[in-house]
Amino acid sequence: MLRIEKMRVQPPPLGLWSARFAGGKSMTTLEERTLIDTLIEEQRLLSAVTRFAQRHENHELPQQARYYRDLIPLSAPEDGQQYAFEVDLDQCSGCKACVTACHNLNGLDDDETWRSVGLLHGGTAQEPRQRFVTTACHHCVDPACLNGCPVNAYEKDGVTGIVRHLDDQCIGCQYCILKCPYDVPKYHRQKGIVRKCDLCSSRLAVGEAPACVQACPNEAIRITLVSKLQIAVGYQAGTQITNSFLPSAPEPDYTLPTTRYKTREPLPPNMQPGDAHRIKPEPAHLPLVFMLVLTQLSVGVFCMDYLLNCFWGLAARLRPVHVTTAFAFGLVALGASTFHLGRPFLAWRAFAGLKRSWLSREIVVFGLFALLATAYAGALWLRNAPTQPSIQSVLGISVALAGLFGVFCSHMIYHDTRRVFWRGIRTAGKFFGTTLLLGLAFMLCTLTMEKWRANLPTQPEHSLVFTLASLLITTSAVKLGWELSFLSALKDNDRSPLKRSALLMSGQLRRATIARFLSGFLGGIFFPLLLLGGGAIGYTSTGDGALLALGSFSFCALGEWLERYLFFTAVVAPRMPGSAAA
Repeated sequence: MLRIEKMRVQPPPLGLWSARFAGGKSMTTLEERTLIDTLIEEQRLLSAVTRFAQRHENHELPQQARYYRDLIPLSAPEDGQQYAFEVDLDQCSGCKACVTACHNLNGLDDDETWRSVGLLHGGTAQEPRQRFVTTACHHCVDPACLNGCPVNAYEKDGVTGIVRHLDDQCIGCQYCILKCPYDVPKYHRQKGIVRKCDLCSSRLAVGEAPACVQACPNEAIRITLVSKLQIAVGYQAGTQITNSFLPSAPEPDYTLPTTRYKTREPLPPNMQPGDAHRIKPEPAHLPLVFMLVLTQLSVGVFCMDYLLNCFWGLAARLRPVHVTTAFAFGLVALGASTFHLGRPFLAWRAFAGLKRSWLSREIVVFGLFALLATAYAGALWLRNAPTQPSIQSVLGISVALAGLFGVFCSHMIYHDTRRVFWRGIRTAGKFFGTTLLLGLAFMLCTLTMEKWRANLPTQPEHSLVFTLASLLITTSAVKLGWELSFLSALKDNDRSPLKRSALLMSGQLRRATIARFLSGFLGGIFFPLLLLGGGAIGYTSTGDGALLALGSFSFCALGEWLERYLFFTAVVAPRMPGSAAA
């Protein structure tokens, strides 16, 4: 018979689980046991999490200092250093004790988390690999949230390197959420601000470990000191420092994250997040949808009005109508944008980030655009001013240029987030295409209605109406065809961000996608073709032509609104690996 050492069947009082913890006499005896008895006995051993909880309950951890002292640096960072998280992937069990501790310490709402636990899996059928990943703010060397904030609501401590969010400065624009590739900042709807992990800086200041570090029963999280120069050189050179970052995470060369993930064995290159095959639409940001479409409509009308009067001179009598309407569209757009802010009464602070934030630049440029548009509209209605023609000319070109620069700033806001669906020509083509298309559709509508109202004779093949309709058809066909080409990413073999966006548009967002292309076709191609085809029988001088032009503009506006809705909902946001069960 096998003679082994027997553990007590009933656990001792809390804090006296075994001689190892109680420090008393050995509570083991020797007797004959079978192998089955031994295995059953082993199952009664408490887990590390349960033992840790019992020690807490019995107050056996005086301030826990002796248990976390070796998990934080004993000295403050020196020049060129900063604090950083270090995560031992081999020790993380996915228990989420760190998540709970962070939640309780910071008084977060039920649906609010500053730390999360994800899953990586891969390897081969013969040697499968799996690792749990705990993640929070990486306190980057070059934080994107700080660089994008229009009101300087972030600061990076010069000594500790901790990236803090300044709640009193925040206006709730949520641009930092779009900028951060790790999904760190979280929007608090009731407070109207963004909040995030600050590495429990108040605890570190007095030599105490952050809540997540103290709570981890396996000591998988610790605070270390890292060299900012070493992080920057390593990532910007295109090479990763050994064990310093994670497979399937966003590329680190953008923000230079400082968190170090280590493991005793290199992870297989095919490691994938547990949520790799789960896609869902992103928030629609409807106030921004309205703002972008209406500002581009306003700029398009101003630009088309200026061009038509410079080269044709046929729309001079309609200039007050065009300019006043475009001015109204612009004001409504700027008003709509404030509904996106959590604290709109502090929007005046937006100029503070002008040196580095494209959002600040957009706000300032469109503010200038609104002032110039006001002056331009006023000058057009002052018919007896002696210098009116020269003033109108200067103001007209100034408004058009300011508006186009504002559209460029809007493009850069989203391009600068590095989301693939928003990068480069994809966003520039959509924004400037909308500006041109809606400007043409609006001018076609007003000119056709004016011809009908005044009962003016027309020869459509030589008229401005004919030219505008032809340009509108061409612009719509190019823009729709170009947007439709995005769906070709469905043929990609890998699940690239573009393919995932295409899967969203053809799946969960299928109805919005169909409605977008149908509206664009009706407004930009079908109705203008009817208008041109009916010109020979007098459509452009009857109510039928006016209705066709009005329908064309209405469907074009609806189509562009739906395109901008898909712009926000179909984008794939980068983030740290998540859990398959999340």
